[in-house]
Amino acid sequence: MPRYFFHIRDGDGLKNDPDGIELPDVDAARATALKKACRIWSERPPEPAANDQTFEVTDEAGQIVLTVSFSEAFAERAVT
Repeated sequence: MPRYFFHIRDGDGLKNDPDGIELPDVDAARATALKKACRIWSERPPEPAANDQTFEVTDEAGQIVLTVSFSEAFAERAVT
């Protein structure tokens, strides 16, 4: 199973995920990124800069396979 890494990009730069998570595919990685973003926002109120936060999800080779904005996760949560 492939391993995906969920790096957080914000106004301060990039916070690397050194461990990653094994997931079956990119769709599962996107769902995980959305859940992680919602969990991060639920643990602390979003700061104004949070609108600029994104997950840069990479594969084991370090290639970005998708980008998920925290605001996208928040909007999706509001709909469900």
